[in-house]
Amino acid sequence: MSTLTAENINYKEELKRKTSKPLIWIGIVSIIMFFGGLTSAVIVSQGGGGFLAIEMPFAFTISTFIIVASSLSFHFGLISVKKGNYSAAKLSIIITLIFGLLFVVTQYMGWTFLHDNGYYAAGKESTQESSFLYLLTGLHVVHLIGGLFSLLVVLVKTMKNKYSLENLTGMQVSITYWHFLGALWIYLFLFLRFIIA
Repeated sequence: MSTLTAENINYKEELKRKTSKPLIWIGIVSIIMFFGGLTSAVIVSQGGGGFLAIEMPFAFTISTFIIVASSLSFHFGLISVKKGNYSAAKLSIIITLIFGLLFVVTQYMGWTFLHDNGYYAAGKESTQESSFLYLLTGLHVVHLIGGLFSLLVVLVKTMKNKYSLENLTGMQVSITYWHFLGALWIYLFLFLRFIIA
């Protein structure tokens, strides 16, 4: 009976390893299509002319540096686990988590700047440009919050030494999503900088 239970556990773990990576890529492709549709809507809206330029908050530039730094620190954490250096891995993931939270803070600072300068997300005083800006950046933050929860799971498992050279699937899935969020933000930042700003 115990042998069957152990075999069941091993089968479930193997199934999880085999399905996790394809599933994250399906999710990433879906998100790309979603944001591709939204940015296409911005370009189509510009076709009518009279698109007002918006001063891009400097906080969004800071966000860009933060998310790039977070990807580097997370990658260093993965390398540390592969080398069996769990103390460095824990520190790297904590730093990544802090960077992720700082990214959200700088996004909020950017929205505050926009609001204080008369650019509103909705209402009579809002414009299609400002609404698109809040929508794109806000939805990215929503996806990033999902990434933060993933980071927390990775941190807990790293603290318990659950990862090894033979068992890195959970961490690899999380880091793939995190790198994707960084690349998506850089795309959105450049898009907003040169299309809306």
